[in-house]
Amino acid sequence: MSDSIYHEIVTGWREDDRARFSSAQFEFHESTGSTNDDLLEKLRRGEAGPFHLIVADSQTKGRGRRGDRWEGGDGRNLLFSLALQLGPEREKWSRLPHVAAYVVGSAVESILPPGNQIAAKWPNDLFGDGRKMAGILVETTLTPQPFAVVGIGLNVNLRLADLPPELHDISTSLYEVLGCESNRWFVLGLILQGFLREYPNIDTNFTDILDWIAPRDFLAGKNLRVVTGNKTIEGYAIGTGKGGELLVRDADNHVHHIISAEKIEVC
Repeated sequence: MSDSIYHEIVTGWREDDRARFSSAQFEFHESTGSTNDDLLEKLRRGEAGPFHLIVADSQTKGRGRRGDRWEGGDGRNLLFSLALQLGPEREKWSRLPHVAAYVVGSAVESILPPGNQIAAKWPNDLFGDGRKMAGILVETTLTPQPFAVVGIGLNVNLRLADLPPELHDISTSLYEVLGCESNRWFVLGLILQGFLREYPNIDTNFTDILDWIAPRDFLAGKNLRVVTGNKTIEGYAIGTGKGGELLVRDADNHVHHIISAEKIEVC
């Protein structure tokens, strides 16, 4: 099955893109615990390299940032993890969630009706019509080489009726926006081509990625309560900094540059 899915993913690709993502770099599982865990383990054993991809129809231990559970919808969505080799400048590693948001968001927007725009919520969620459509989880391993594993869950053909009632007002999918089903493997092919195109140029194109995010910034202008480290910051979001950090202005007019957060609440 992996071979047939691989060929469906790369249909219409240029030869140079196929050369960088061969069938040997692709794995499909009907079910697994977590595609991120699987890929991290393969990287640590030296059994995977750049642009190795693991896809599953369902996950029993799928998760988002801070361990939140990701509701998958067996066989209807895209649940996958992609290996990206990390460069020596660690301060640039935090750019990856934004690169992923840009790549996935651009792919989704390319098949939406004209004028429809995805919203990007710092640092790891994508929204359609004000409801969550995709989540991104970036994890790293340093052994034997530094790699990032970018885990993505994208609601493609999920129906809201498949979800618990408490998620109906906060979740959506391509199906709910378009009113029809999409070919998952075509969508995945668009996303992979985006990573192949954008990731090697991350040092030079990150400003363009931030420019794409700015008008789609879900948090901009909202009052927030942010828990980061051992402190809580309250203020309103004023955008994203040059390094991808969240900018929050507090009541004393001080701007906080937040690199990571345990919790973000919209007040």
